[in-house]
Order: sequence, then structure tokens, then C-alpha cells
Amino acid sequence: MDLPNCLDCKYSDQGFPCHTAAGNYDFAKVARAVVLHGRTFSEAGDNLDAQMRDEHAWASDCAYEVEQDYPHLLLPLTVAALDACDTPRDAAYVAAGLLENAVVKHGPALVGEIEKLAASSAKFKYALSGIWGRANTDPDVWARVCAAVGNEGVMDTDGRGPSNGEPVTALTDEGAADVLQQPVWPVAVQLGLVKSARA
Repeated sequence: MDLPNCLDCKYSDQGFPCHTAAGNYDFAKVARAVVLHGRTFSEAGDNLDAQMRDEHAWASDCAYEVEQDYPHLLLPLTVAALDACDTPRDAAYVAAGLLENAVVKHGPALVGEIEKLAASSAKFKYALSGIWGRANTDPDVWARVCAAVGNEGVMDTDGRGPSNGEPVTALTDEGAADVLQQPVWPVAVQLGLVKSARA
């Protein structure tokens, strides 16, 4: 497996925390650290916990490296990160980062898999509804994402997310809590989009 070789990891004493001893990418470990790193920001972007932010900064760097140069790892990492989400705010962070970047940067290559996941997982569809990026996304990809999201069970109704132009209905807090309890990884395994192991 072609693994990230981030500069910070390569030239620091931390080694490669995303690599397992068996030479695989540790999706679960990176995903959890990405979500924890996201929790260090306030909604306004302020730093809430400098120590935790520093502790998990490697995962943000790793995610960036995957987004840029390892698209074959991006969708599995996004799925694992969604499964690490406990709150709608966690899901919004993953949507605005990993998932939006997957659509914007690698949409033509990944949109078929994204459509399959959105059709089979309410949690994935919920997160997909939270991306923005229309101006920077291939128009055909954006149209397919809009169709995949539909207009029910979305993250919010502010009009910035994917939409087919019809009125949308956001999930209630209780509905979002229920959706967030549904793991996406087993769905992705069943669809043949990820391997059964997360590491």
C-alpha cells in the first residue's frame, strides 16, 4: 500500500503515527485524531484547547497529505472519520474538511463511490449535505452530489450545501443524534469500497 510520507513525520522524532507495524494505513487512528483535532476549534475558529490541538495536529497534517496526494486513501479515511463523530458539530467538521475536499479535488474519480455511500447510508448522506464548495467543484460532479443528497435529512437549510433547488428539510437534533449512531464503515465494506479492517 502506498502510504503518506509527510515531511513533518519524515523529519521529526514522532515517526509515522498513521502507519501500522504491518505496513498499513491506520484509518481508525487517524480518523479519531482528526475529529479530536476538530474539537479544539470553536465555531468561530478560535483555539479552545492548545494542548489537545498540538497533540492531534499530526492528524490534520496527515489528512492534508492524503487529500493532496493519496486519493485512494481519502474516501476510506473520510468514512472512518464519520464513524468517529459523536456530535453534529463533529460531522460538520469532517464534512467541511475531508468530505468537501474529496468532492472538490477528486470528484470525478470518487463521485460514483460517493453516490453509492449516500444511497446506502443516512449518516454519509447527512455529512455530504454539509459540504459547500460548489464554485470549485466540477459542475457534473456537483449535480450528481446534489441528486445524491436530495432534500430530506440534511445537515442545515442555509442554502450553501448541495441542493436540487427544491426546499430542504434538516434533521432535528434527535434525528441527527440517531443518524450519527449508524456506522458507515460496514456499509462501505458491503459495497466493496473499503476493506474490512480499518488498519
